[in-house]
Amino acid sequence: MASVTPNRLSGRTVRGSGQDRELEALIVLSRTPGLGLRTVRRLVDRHGGAARALRIVRSASPEGLRELCGRRATRGGVDRATGPGAMARARGILEAAGAKGLGVVGYGGAGYPPALRDLSDPPPVLFSRGRLPPDAGRAVAVVGTRAASSYGLRTAYTLGRELGRWGWTVVSGMARGIDAAAHAGALDAGGHSTGVLGTGHDHEYPTENRALYGRMRAEGLLLSEFDPGAPPTRSAFPRRNRVIAALVRGVIVVEAGGKSGALITADHALDLGREVLAVPGRIDDPAAAGCLRLLRQGAGLVARAQDAFDALGWLHLTAEDGPGPEVDGGSAPRSRGNTPSPDAELLRALSRRSQSPDELAVGLELPVSHVLRGLGRLELEGWVERGAGGRFSTVRRPTVP
Repeated sequence: MASVTPNRLSGRTVRGSGQDRELEALIVLSRTPGLGLRTVRRLVDRHGGAARALRIVRSASPEGLRELCGRRATRGGVDRATGPGAMARARGILEAAGAKGLGVVGYGGAGYPPALRDLSDPPPVLFSRGRLPPDAGRAVAVVGTRAASSYGLRTAYTLGRELGRWGWTVVSGMARGIDAAAHAGALDAGGHSTGVLGTGHDHEYPTENRALYGRMRAEGLLLSEFDPGAPPTRSAFPRRNRVIAALVRGVIVVEAGGKSGALITADHALDLGREVLAVPGRIDDPAAAGCLRLLRQGAGLVARAQDAFDALGWLHLTAEDGPGPEVDGGSAPRSRGNTPSPDAELLRALSRRSQSPDELAVGLELPVSHVLRGLGRLELEGWVERGAGGRFSTVRRPTVP
């Protein structure tokens, strides 16, 4: 239905008239007073597209309009919002986005993230810049307070780096503090990161993250449901949080006070059936109050990336298959360029049978020194163990239901 697809999500925008009409109609509907995003979704789903839904809304009687859109929608308000100039204004938004190299996708159209359909109020339109993640199904959010401690920053960076190293996309909100540290960790590991903005793309907010914005545009992906020129507002950031929660398989809260916005993301994740995980902090630290509350309520405890993998049911052993992490096929941890990382290759080889370093070097066509360094890292992190005769095998770990 509705998509505008840029080349590699970073260059010239390629558009078609049918796609344009759908996107323009989505923009008009989303800005019509009295409708709301839930109503927009319902209308588009019911009538098979935004353009058709808009025609029906425009032609409905006052009574029919209330039946279609609810009591808050009035004939006068709808007429003013969907009048002759409305489509022209929507067209101007799309043309401005294209001139800036932004990709645009609309609800129901090709390229729209399927996970966002789990929301009752999905964004009608998304503006994007950057490159798509190599595997949209392997994404995890790392979120937390803006006023992060050195402990929180260090933990967020380390988690981001390890998740990125194993091919997971790190999703966060581009805020200062925990968000920025997690994005940077994933990028520094050569992994992928997605930033969900609470502003339009024209605003690098906060300004102290300007360098990170540059990296994300070049190496990651930036998404916003707001017009390119939209400034930061108090209401925009809670809306952003629901998108973060929907895009991922789990949310890790690193450090959060009792009223942190990160807890809103965790609440959305729970509503959507995503995993909610938390990093423990000191019991007397106000910045840890939110995480401790989540842990008391049953959130999974995360002290390292391996705990997140366990909770998400990834890279673990199965009793039927015997020793061997789930790293085959599309689930293999990957490094920059979507090629298997050396550590992932070692794990894949050891998932079949225990082997000596020499056997691994021959089978993988790698120098023995590289194999030994990789085995050392994996052994320290608890993925492999050394057995009799210096042979290595993957560590038998419990299955996650």
